[in-house]
Order: sequence, then structure tokens, then C-alpha cells
Amino acid sequence: MNFDFAEQINPYLEKHDHPTAISIAEEALQNIPTTKFHSILGKSLMHHAVGLANWIGNFHESVSEGLEVKALYFEMNEFDINTDMWYIDGFAFSEDGGLDPEDMDWLSEVSLETITTEEYVIGGYEILQDAFENIEPDTDELQDARDWCEQIVIARFMELMRAAHLEAKSQKMNWANLPLYYTEHSYDFIVKSV
Repeated sequence: MNFDFAEQINPYLEKHDHPTAISIAEEALQNIPTTKFHSILGKSLMHHAVGLANWIGNFHESVSEGLEVKALYFEMNEFDINTDMWYIDGFAFSEDGGLDPEDMDWLSEVSLETITTEEYVIGGYEILQDAFENIEPDTDELQDARDWCEQIVIARFMELMRAAHLEAKSQKMNWANLPLYYTEHSYDFIVKSV
């Protein structure tokens, strides 16, 4: 993770200004000689929004049988090192601990009953999965291409999560008014959608 690159787009992601975040990252990537990582350019995940909203709805329905859900949290797997399959896991909570970057420990208070039993698989980025698996960045330019690509994948994931939440609101799904938290696994930058 290149935190200098992340700092350039994270303020926009926090405000759900995904177009600006993606534009900054894509422009930076376009200024680097073409690699397999460039296949991310213009590749949205928005076609997953309805399916993801329904998947979250099914999860919420099943977990609500034994828990009054107050907040939902989702993680994309650590895709840069887990390249076989890119997916999202979900977690439900009986309390909303809020968004405090200094203290998000409440997100670790989960049990088997409050975790999704099946992942939501993200399809469409298989070329990138191969690139993260097989390309060893041996130049600064290649490393920068990989790092900007990683930022774009995270931004696209966050854009998708927000779109699924907005889809739930437009469809008046049971979970639509719950706060939604999301990030990439092992990343301490978490976004909240309400």
C-alpha cells in the first residue's frame, strides 16, 4: 500500500466523491508507461450494485433472526495478495460504535452468527488478479502502476458499496437505513455510508 497515493484520494472517498478520487488515480496511472495494471482504467464495478444490495439484504434478513442489527460492516479481501478470487465479507452488529479512526475496535466484536456464510464474489477484474499474482514490480514505474491500480480498485470497491446502499434506499430494503462501514481487509481507512 502506497500511503502517499492513498492520502491523495482518501479525502474524496470519505465524502463519497468517487468520481474525483478515481479521476485523480486514473490520471496518475495514465502518466505511467502502459502495463497490465492499466486494464483497470475505466473499469467500473457498478454493474454489481443491485446484486450486492440483494446479497446484503439476504445477509441482513438471516442475521436479524437472532439479533437486532444496528450497523453493518463489509470488507473486500486483501486483493493484492489474495489473487485467486476477489470478494466481500460482511459482519452485523447489535450496536453502532461509530466512525472514530483512532478507535474502531468495536468492529472486532463478531461471532460466527454475525458473519456472512458466503462471500460476494467480485467478477470482471480477472486480468488484474493475474497482474497482482504474476508481475513482480522491478522498476519504480511498475511499482507506481501497481500502487495506483491498487488505489483505483479500493476506490471502485467503495463506490460499489455506496451504490449498493443507495440502491437499498431506493428499493426501501429493510437494511437501507442502517449505517454501513467498509474497507479493504487489513486497511485502517474505513468509510461510513448513512
